Amino acid sequence: MLRKGFLKVTVIYLLFSFFCLTIFNSAFLTPKAEAATKVTLTYWVPMGAEQALHYKSYNELPCYQILQKKTGIKIVFKHPPLSSSAANDQFNLMIASRQMTDIIEWGWNGYPGGPQKALLDKVIIPLNNYIPKYAPNLNNYLKKNPDIKKMVSTVDGDLYCFPSLKELPIDAYYGPQVRKDWLKKLNIDPPETVDEWYKMLKAFKLNDPNGNGQRDERPFSILRGASNPRAAFDYSSFLVGAWGIKTDFFQINGKVKYGPLEPQFKSFMSTLAKWWKEGLIDPDVLTMDRKVIEANVLSDKIGSWLGLIGGQMGTYLTVKKGTSFDLIGVPYPSLKKGEKVKIGQNEYPFTGRGAAISTNCKNIEAACKVLDWAYSKEGYLVMNFGVQGKSYVIKNGRPLYTDEIMNNPKLGPKEALGKYVPILGAFVQSREYSLQISFLLPQQKEASKNWSKVTNEIALPPITLFLTPEESNRLANILNTVNTFYDEMFLKMMTGKYNNYDSFVKTLKRMKIDEAIKIYQNAYNRYMQRK
Repeated sequence: MLRKGFLKVTVIYLLFSFFCLTIFNSAFLTPKAEAATKVTLTYWVPMGAEQALHYKSYNELPCYQILQKKTGIKIVFKHPPLSSSAANDQFNLMIASRQMTDIIEWGWNGYPGGPQKALLDKVIIPLNNYIPKYAPNLNNYLKKNPDIKKMVSTVDGDLYCFPSLKELPIDAYYGPQVRKDWLKKLNIDPPETVDEWYKMLKAFKLNDPNGNGQRDERPFSILRGASNPRAAFDYSSFLVGAWGIKTDFFQINGKVKYGPLEPQFKSFMSTLAKWWKEGLIDPDVLTMDRKVIEANVLSDKIGSWLGLIGGQMGTYLTVKKGTSFDLIGVPYPSLKKGEKVKIGQNEYPFTGRGAAISTNCKNIEAACKVLDWAYSKEGYLVMNFGVQGKSYVIKNGRPLYTDEIMNNPKLGPKEALGKYVPILGAFVQSREYSLQISFLLPQQKEASKNWSKVTNEIALPPITLFLTPEESNRLANILNTVNTFYDEMFLKMMTGKYNNYDSFVKTLKRMKIDEAIKIYQNAYNRYMQRK
């Protein structure tokens, strides 16, 4: 009897042990199996030139390695060729074939019909229901910055991407640059008005400031990545802003206007034509050949130009270090001394680029999680500064780039930083990037300060996102025709080969420019009414 009882107890004990082991395995071994099947997302994004110096994929970039470790989500990056035209072709092919990656980072303003059309075409998904639920960091940021939320929403109020943003305030980085050493040599003060600009350019033309005994100076030139000099005036509003207008669309008291239709435009073009006639404008601006123009800058033939604060001003000062070569970024000119200029280079924190989630994505929660991390405090530091102790340190609460970035013997600061971060992407770009890298030299700091003296009160907000797909397509059709004609006539008017302003305006109206103004006005009204 005792033996039977013992066997019975033993069997019960063994069964209980087996049951416990089963529960244990179920509770603790299953997650290990799940961990082995880690969530993987595909991410299509153009790679920056600075990163391509170091890597073949963003998978190798330290900031994205940290992101994947922090979120527990694996990312497989896919990159188009570096060429912008090739990238555009690959983007279009991806969309046409419907072989979209889970995440697509792109300038969605460039999608035919805009981001709203990308949603209607079921290329990407609206994020209104997902950001509050799965993206607490971005959601909190947009709540604190309602004006930015308005910018990253479509005409129908759809949030369509995790945006690429710039931290406010945004410092001016393109504008008029003058040879400071030439001013000193000729005893000329930095120009503040249109008349003072003319006198300075004449002095550069006639007084041999480069000291080679020849009249080979080209007083004014333009550096801009475009085939027509008009693009530089559209972008910066240099000179034309003195008359309180732009060379393209702007607004006064909420009414949208188009520069060439305004009477002041004639005065602006007459001034340019006068400069050209008197040999004050570099003839190479007709072709906008940047290599030729830059060679002339560095060989002391050009006295002033429109250019970037980093790629031009910073580069030239570095290359010419140890010589008398010096530059000053002068304020945008006004008609009267002391008068506030109403428009200059104007930049908004959001310009349409962002990481959208495609309709092919099967794990929207994971996609939101991986993108949202960049908007956290930790993500902000990692995406902007890289690896603490290597690419940056914290001093007195401020992140500062290390000597590896700022004083790299083989690379410039931007290229050195490209070893750690994307510089541009779906996150908030720190203002420290501009302050520490773009404005490294005292001349650059002074230039940005001078260029930022404009009020920009007549600038349009980023209203193209508030166009309907139909308006976007119609506007593109009108402006394709208008801009082809306008570019041609701009050169002719500047060089004195055409001066029939009334006929020019009539042709613009025949090309439906008034309809384009009306489309912009409708978009502007929607933007201003959006809360």
